[in-house]
Amino acid sequence: MAKVVKQVKSELIFPIIKEILDTGKSTRITVTGLSMYPFLREHIDSVELSNTSFINIHRGDIVMILRDSNEYVMHRVYRKEIDCFYIVGDAQQWIEGPLRPDQLVAIIIAVWRENKRIECINIWWRLLSSVWLLLLPLRCFIIRTYPKIRKLI
Repeated sequence: MAKVVKQVKSELIFPIIKEILDTGKSTRITVTGLSMYPFLREHIDSVELSNTSFINIHRGDIVMILRDSNEYVMHRVYRKEIDCFYIVGDAQQWIEGPLRPDQLVAIIIAVWRENKRIECINIWWRLLSSVWLLLLPLRCFIIRTYPKIRKLI
């Protein structure tokens, strides 16, 4: 039987996802958008979302937030303060925030790549995430030159 994939606008599906998360279950969605490249690839990777609270997020975690404009965004926590936090996409250099704790929708607990589950608490994943956050000023250069270097290899 052929696999049927239907794309649904996030504003339609996320209220349903929020209900699932509120019951304590996790759910999986396909990555859309390029802001989390190279860690997450559009229409290739999927992520497993789980309910969380502000107290449980840390620098380097990938979270889903709801902007005041009703847009859902999945980015990495760049900084956390007592009453707010800041996020940044892996393919971006600008930091978004301050964000309020009530804007936090979910935390990504695993990435699915080629039917393989990679837990976000995996030591190698955490290490690479930390290094990538430190490379924030160099990201544009790295992302632009990486495909060229890859062609040479």
